[in-house]
Amino acid sequence: MRQLLRCVMLGAAVWGLAGAASRAALLEDGGRALEASPDATVITADKLTFDYLKQFAKFDGNVLVNDPRMQLSAEQLTVIFSREGGAQTIKAEGKVLMSQEDKKARADVATYDVKSGRIVLTGAPDRPPQVLQGRNILEGEVITFWRDEQRVECQPRARLIVYSEDFGKDPDSFLRKGEAD
Repeated sequence: MRQLLRCVMLGAAVWGLAGAASRAALLEDGGRALEASPDATVITADKLTFDYLKQFAKFDGNVLVNDPRMQLSAEQLTVIFSREGGAQTIKAEGKVLMSQEDKKARADVATYDVKSGRIVLTGAPDRPPQVLQGRNILEGEVITFWRDEQRVECQPRARLIVYSEDFGKDPDSFLRKGEAD
């Protein structure tokens, strides 16, 4: 949160100091040059509600997240901030689609606890969350990933469909980030 405020304040200061010609050059491409940074995360939505006092940001309608590590789309995205200003919890809801390298995931709800690195995917009984890598599919009522531990848990009614030829000599590559033979 403080980082966001610092960026806004720095931007205002730069804007105020920049001459009219410099401001025109910055806006010539609609601000797109700022998004070209390889470490930029760009979030677009029909509506953004940011509440500094309640420490949250809520994106509504046609939410798209383009991050160097992953892409996400959903109907709604809520970010809860900690008192220190960083993201604490991120929750995507409604037709959630995520992709990262050769992996894709679908769910009704995806909740990410930033501190623990835990990602929980849930869905309705007739629409269980799914994780796909190539033709391989993992599904169940709740799929939980631990980002830093390369660990996954799926329950109840866990179902895994594996095409062994897709993994070559290493069937365990399904659990490792972006690794495939």
